[in-house]
Amino acid sequence: MDLMELIRKAASGGELDEREIEFVKSCRPGGGSGELEARNAELAERLKLLEAQLAETENRSLPEQERLKRKFETELAALRKQAETAGSERDAARQELNRLRFRSQVDRLAEKHNFADRDYLEYLCGKAGIEPDSGEAADAFMKELREQSPRFFKLDLTPGPGVPAPAPAPAAPASDPAEAIARLLDEAPGVETF
Repeated sequence: MDLMELIRKAASGGELDEREIEFVKSCRPGGGSGELEARNAELAERLKLLEAQLAETENRSLPEQERLKRKFETELAALRKQAETAGSERDAARQELNRLRFRSQVDRLAEKHNFADRDYLEYLCGKAGIEPDSGEAADAFMKELREQSPRFFKLDLTPGPGVPAPAPAPAAPASDPAEAIARLLDEAPGVETF
């Protein structure tokens, strides 16, 4: 039974008998793809075998010189493909090495200028065309960047003086109230006397 015929029959309003209904129920979307893939692999293998047999048959009927020429051409094509693959791998490795070197230079520049976001600095250097190890150009770029976006830079903070030392124990109460007020003002933090 053909599934498409059953679909056409049902779409036109025809009724399906029990056998057709069971066939439709047994069909699953993509269910037959495993069989198709296996059949496709089998046919691809058979095609390779037949192509090899054809090449062997052609080679038997060719003179020795022509056979050697064809063999040489196939080996040469394989070597060219290997050389092309090796060249593309070499180029990819070179690009990766250049990227890693650039990243290392950006990391050193970020460390030197206390820049917090190294990925963003890498982006900015690439966008501006700045070589991170160029010295004066990189320093000028970082100075301008510090002025434009200071939030990306780590602050050079030093510890403060800490908590002030505790005040000495109060002396005996002064007999003069003005003197007591002056002493309290001297001990008070952040108050200046005139």
